[in-house]
Amino acid sequence: MIPKAAAVIGFEVTHDFPAIGQRTFLVDARRLIHPDNNSTNILILFDDVTERRRQDAERDFVIAETRHRLKNLSAVMRSIAMHTQTEDRTAAEYRDIFLGRFEVTLRAQEIAFADQTIDFEVLLRQSVGEPGVDRLLCDGPAVTLASSRVLAVGMIFHELGTNAVKYGALSVPDGQIHVVWALESSPRGRTYLVCAWQERNELPVAPPRHRGYGTELIEGTSAHLGGKVGLKYDPGGLAATIKIPL
Repeated sequence: MIPKAAAVIGFEVTHDFPAIGQRTFLVDARRLIHPDNNSTNILILFDDVTERRRQDAERDFVIAETRHRLKNLSAVMRSIAMHTQTEDRTAAEYRDIFLGRFEVTLRAQEIAFADQTIDFEVLLRQSVGEPGVDRLLCDGPAVTLASSRVLAVGMIFHELGTNAVKYGALSVPDGQIHVVWALESSPRGRTYLVCAWQERNELPVAPPRHRGYGTELIEGTSAHLGGKVGLKYDPGGLAATIKIPL
């Protein structure tokens, strides 16, 4: 019943039709009053907004997901900025270290935003970067990483590559990095990626005098993923064993 001076505007109705399935309509209705006979005809408009509602829901989801991931990215970058050591470093050195970590994070976020998987070897080479791409020798089966693992794994190997450029195999002309990996199953049925990183540079290697952010990042990130890492300072170069659940 619609009063003479009122109307229904944009009333949402959802109905499941046998032939076309569930549809959503916006209904407009008003009485048509004829001045001669006071007839009570009603004009009704059904506007099918099913597709519009679906697009609105998808847009709202994308916006919410983007906000969530940007918030996470901001937290990651703030943590990197706060924990990158400034002691005994010039402003230029701090800038280069921060921008290197920032670039790895952005590349990983691009993959995560697209919900893409990535081949482990491709991620490994991207994370080590240009200085070591020709001296990085890889051997292992094809392993696909989910987007949720990309950022953490990328940061681990970026830190190892950065250390190799500053102190290890990539700091000398003939140095090389050998990376070998395999898949390992646990008694509980979980699958782990077990990776051995071996630098060969014939340089004397000694444990660092203090734990830097890079070491904490490598060990902490592995633990956060449910894995572990072991660092061994061999006379011929750094050796690292990383075990990560897939």
